[in-house]
Amino acid sequence: MMPAAINPEEETGMNNNNRDTSVRTREKLTQDSDRTPALVMRNVTKTYPGVRALDAVSFDVLPGEVHALVGENGSGKSTLIKSASGVVVPDQGTVIIGGEELGGRGVRQARMLGLMVAYQDTSLIANMTVEQNIALSFHSIGEAPPENLTGLLAKYDLPFKPSDSVVALGPGARQLLEVAKAMCHNPLVLMLDEPTAALDMRYAEHLEGLVRQSRKDGAAIVYVSHRLHEVRRLADRITVIRDGIGQGTFDSGEWEVDDIVELMVGAPTALEFPERKRVDSAAAERLRVTGLSGPGYGPIDFSVRAGEIVGVAGAEGNGQRAALRGMIGIGQTGGSVSIDGKNISRLSPPSALDAGISFQSGDRAAESVFLPLSVMSNATTQLGSDAGPFGLALPGRLRSSFEDVKASLGIVTVSPYQPIGGLSGGNAQKSVLARAAMKQVKVLMVDEPTQGVDAKARLDIYRLLANAAESGVAVVVNSSDSSELAGLCDRVVVMSKGAVIEEISCPTTESAIVSSFVGAVDVDEEVSSLPIGPSWLGRLLAKAPAYVPVTMLLVLLALVSIYTGTQSDVFWTPQNWANLMLLTLPLAFVALGQQYTMISGSLDISVGSTMSLTVVIASLVLPDLSVGTLIVAIPLLLLTALAVGGLNALLIEKLKINPIVATVATMAIIAGLAIVLRPTPEGVIAPQLYDLFALGVGFVPTAFIVLVLVALAGEWWLYRRAAGLALRATGFDIESSRRVGQPVARVRTIGLLVCAFGAVVAGVFLASQTGIGSNSVGSGYTLTCFAAVFLGGAVLTGGRGSFIGAMLGALFLSLLNNVTPLLNIPDSSRQAIYGFILLIAVGTYAYAQRGRRRAEA
Repeated sequence: MMPAAINPEEETGMNNNNRDTSVRTREKLTQDSDRTPALVMRNVTKTYPGVRALDAVSFDVLPGEVHALVGENGSGKSTLIKSASGVVVPDQGTVIIGGEELGGRGVRQARMLGLMVAYQDTSLIANMTVEQNIALSFHSIGEAPPENLTGLLAKYDLPFKPSDSVVALGPGARQLLEVAKAMCHNPLVLMLDEPTAALDMRYAEHLEGLVRQSRKDGAAIVYVSHRLHEVRRLADRITVIRDGIGQGTFDSGEWEVDDIVELMVGAPTALEFPERKRVDSAAAERLRVTGLSGPGYGPIDFSVRAGEIVGVAGAEGNGQRAALRGMIGIGQTGGSVSIDGKNISRLSPPSALDAGISFQSGDRAAESVFLPLSVMSNATTQLGSDAGPFGLALPGRLRSSFEDVKASLGIVTVSPYQPIGGLSGGNAQKSVLARAAMKQVKVLMVDEPTQGVDAKARLDIYRLLANAAESGVAVVVNSSDSSELAGLCDRVVVMSKGAVIEEISCPTTESAIVSSFVGAVDVDEEVSSLPIGPSWLGRLLAKAPAYVPVTMLLVLLALVSIYTGTQSDVFWTPQNWANLMLLTLPLAFVALGQQYTMISGSLDISVGSTMSLTVVIASLVLPDLSVGTLIVAIPLLLLTALAVGGLNALLIEKLKINPIVATVATMAIIAGLAIVLRPTPEGVIAPQLYDLFALGVGFVPTAFIVLVLVALAGEWWLYRRAAGLALRATGFDIESSRRVGQPVARVRTIGLLVCAFGAVVAGVFLASQTGIGSNSVGSGYTLTCFAAVFLGGAVLTGGRGSFIGAMLGALFLSLLNNVTPLLNIPDSSRQAIYGFILLIAVGTYAYAQRGRRRAEA
């Protein structure tokens, strides 16, 4: 019988004074004779459209305690964690951390109060290094990162170096890093969301040791896991939540796994694996893998018969995940794969799917689901011709197919059109596996099928795999849960150091599988040195991918200059170079501003119109450079930049309008305003302005020297300062940046303001060169500006770029404008040259990035 639930402790002796650090707070709470909870959540309620995620839930955790939180997928656990950490604001209830109420002040405040979260899907920036991710975590709350990061990683015995890129780490290593990143803050409250879901037994045991040490050090630990036997070993208390309602809190030793599962699902649930008939030894061979090899594994030979489930086991990092991917052509460098005796030529994911192989990645968030799309769209993405004739996807057929599989798999969703990102992990995983259920596949390959799902969803997935095998499908399962392989599979292939070392026939036991690879492993897939990699050019470019565009532009500038100098006597004259530098200024300054906002993950198409408006305003208020004129003109121009940037920020950040749509609308508004103010070209802009900008050292204008200094300072700031790191992180991954406490809306708003300011400054330089108010003079700079920043290494997805590169891109495009008349090149040909050089430059940069990824893979 289930023991009576313990009521959460009453809030007594709570110290409401602010703490300088979470360590001091923890010491005070630990010394308190009443053991005041470090985290208290009282009557927390959170409602979303159509669902009440939390209904008056109360929860607390004491210093030096592991308090487990369990429940089905979709029960409200994630919402509870997000409410405690400031990611979401509860509709009702209070959250108190270390004696201070959070009060909806957000993630940064929760982290500053000492609450750190290690998320199941991580808060890591994949395109940054381990060191940069940890530094970002500390900078986000105003703290200096650890000086000896290598020593810190050694303390946690992590299988990677500070300089390793996160994108090169496998799911297990990323999860370990996520936990270590949270632990290295010495938090008052540590919330661990499915921390062992992506880990094999070896690393799961290692992480359990870290949790015990953190508890011994006095941290209050909230432990969320679907592995109830793991919870039983670690937890001092356990709280069960179902459908957003707390079902009770129980002391360690006063509960059994079956009882907790019954509370989680609301009814008794059998935990056994589905019964299956033994596969006939004479069954036809469906899958044959011969001599398969790739980075970190091979050569591998094995086969799977129709109706058979074959498991792949091994310690994390011994090639099993890479081998599965190699079977569909990802990273495969040798060997062959055949289905029903027919070899798959030119093995690739599309050809493998056409041959009847359905592969589902273990990295669900990154590779298996399309987050912007609906549940139905994700589930039916491999439906193929069954979706409709002539390549059409008919809504009726999609809906019918989805409803059938939804009922059979028990997918819980408000609507078929609900974004899949709103589903729990178990329902998202079942939606992914539904692809194979709807399509007549011959081979089903699943990597970590039950990672991060609850007990009931786990049983649903086991039944799906068993039913697939019963229908004649050959099933291959890679899992870090050896008990899962023992209970589900007909055979288990054991891998170590990238090779198959043993094959175990079932029935077998978890201990037999583990003992087959324990002691035989000493390889880590995520950080191993690979004999096969990119070409020598790719390796060379991969050493400094951030500066490849700069290098390319310097080479192009030199080549074009040398060639033009041999063809024209005018080119190398001081007057020509002074003129070239002055003509570069408008494009360069607007490119610097555009570069800033593109690094943040946004963009501004209205820059050309903003430059035109600036010229028009200058023609109205800047007839000369007298003090009285400047007192009016300068504030008005600054106000223009603020108005344009502020309007774009309002549309993009507040109203959540797509940046392209928003800034196209802004462009039209600004262009219309410029026409109203100056219907026809007229007005005089201070003639002295051009002379002022032309002043300089020798033939080099002072304004150009300022441009170079601004670009150099921006580059140093971008790659050497905490704010620059935050800007790049926001561009790379806005959600992960938000989770570590970065004010992402403010970062992107500043980016739009900087871009508008750059366009106004560029407009002032353009005004000095035109000398007259024209309402369309800046329109030609919009696309040219994007060409300059793309040449400088910017990407539309954000996070990458170089201010030096943007400046050199502008200089190079200005150089082309300068040399084409000297070389008697028609204007139409100049435009073609623009595009050709842009393609070469961007292609080289993409090749360098691919070389870096292959070198790290």
